[in-house]
Amino acid sequence: MRIRVGVGFDVHRLVTGRPLILGGVRIPFERGLDGDSDADVLTHAILDALLGATALGDIGTHFGVGRPENMGISSLVLLARMVALLRRR
Repeated sequence: MRIRVGVGFDVHRLVTGRPLILGGVRIPFERGLDGDSDADVLTHAILDALLGATALGDIGTHFGVGRPENMGISSLVLLARMVALLRRR
């Protein structure tokens, strides 16, 4: 049996005018996390850990900053895309 371990992290600053999303759940709070996507740091950290465990780079490699198709996208959609990629490998 082959075991792989990945460690993931993500940070975004809190700003007004954005929803706070953690693990795909909207948290009632007066500020949210700034970013191109929904800036869900929990889901991003999971994505980062999966990518690290499989030596496939980082989130930016696959979903890069400033890409119009990822503006406002749910991080759960990004996670589903990553799971599909990993299944194909």
